[in-house]
Amino acid sequence: MNKLQLLMNRLEDDLVKQSLELEIGKMTAGFRGEDSINYFLNMLPNKKECHVLHDLRIPHESTFFQIDTLILNPNYFLIIEVKNISGNLFFDHTFNQLLRTKNGIEEPFQDPIPQVERQKYQLEHWLRKNKFPTVPIETLVVMTHSQSVLKTNDVSSRISKKVIHSVQLLDRIRQLQRKYKQHVVVSRDVMNKMTRKLTKEHTPRDVNVMERYKISKEMIIKGVQCTGCLAFDMKKGYRTWNCPHCSHSSRNPHIRALKDYSLFIQTMITNQQARDFLKLSSISIASKLLVSMQLPYTGATKGRTYDLSLLKDLQK
Repeated sequence: MNKLQLLMNRLEDDLVKQSLELEIGKMTAGFRGEDSINYFLNMLPNKKECHVLHDLRIPHESTFFQIDTLILNPNYFLIIEVKNISGNLFFDHTFNQLLRTKNGIEEPFQDPIPQVERQKYQLEHWLRKNKFPTVPIETLVVMTHSQSVLKTNDVSSRISKKVIHSVQLLDRIRQLQRKYKQHVVVSRDVMNKMTRKLTKEHTPRDVNVMERYKISKEMIIKGVQCTGCLAFDMKKGYRTWNCPHCSHSSRNPHIRALKDYSLFIQTMITNQQARDFLKLSSISIASKLLVSMQLPYTGATKGRTYDLSLLKDLQK
């Protein structure tokens, strides 16, 4: 989401910005949902015996599988898929779909039950691949929005056993603990190894937001942004960058600008490209700025290309 907010900051097109705002709103709702279950997870009765991992993204064959929350303890594992959706939610058992009705409008959502069951299969595959013991894996879909009403046409209770409100989470976990009370599968050492391995293999998604949202490089606003009035018009002085609009000065705002360049244009930059994006006229000043950042580079002095990829982790 941070990347989308940075992108919005360098766009002028109001329609595109509105579209990105809607996307950020959806992501924020998802994050709020995941955060809300932490309140209940912090009250786990056997908290010291288990490990809780959030937002895992693990390689699986030629792709990845993602898990919102994974609880590991010596008796069983629990995969939790979090959904923060408001409205009347109808779990259609016949067609395996989730229908949301809100303000008189009905819209379909992906059925989270098959989704979380796929995660179970993929985690089982991962355990076998890494030669870990076979562990019983339970799955739950937790609806976190306070204004969600759950309905279904399932008379077998399959859905009601898999889909719960967040306030039911602790009770459901207690039920699972009673179910597996005598079922110790892994030792503390093995569980620690599993946790370390999962954490090591976790691969955060790096989305190319320009391609995903069909935004051209020409739409990106050039210039160094003033942290005072936010205008993209700071001028390079002797020791600082100065804003002609509000007289604010700053020493290194070009780093923020070059990070944006690396995120939305490309990670490699020449002196000429830096001058164009930072709105500099001096070759020597651009060269001094790039050299002072101690960036990796290739090529001789005149045709040198600098690697900005290390800037991606700065100023988050």
